[in-house]
Amino acid sequence: MEALIAKVNAFLSQFCIVCKVPCDKQMHFICGLVIAALLTPFIGAYSILAVSTIAILKETYDYEYKSIHTPDFWDWAATTLGGILGTVIVSLF
Repeated sequence: MEALIAKVNAFLSQFCIVCKVPCDKQMHFICGLVIAALLTPFIGAYSILAVSTIAILKETYDYEYKSIHTPDFWDWAATTLGGILGTVIVSLF
């Protein structure tokens, strides 16, 4: 599982833009956007709740394994914001 996560991180890192927002938060945002875009056609606006729940569970996992992960409120916030944008974009089209 760790190898898969490392590959996904390496792939997503290619899309990070140079700005004041850390690449980690950009990746959380992109993941939230993509998950919401995939879920919105099936569950509508509930995709925001699903993305936010997934983000909370991920940060809870990080909290439980602090020795190898770093829990961060802003990771949850970035993922949820991406989910909101993904839902809005798909809903408009």
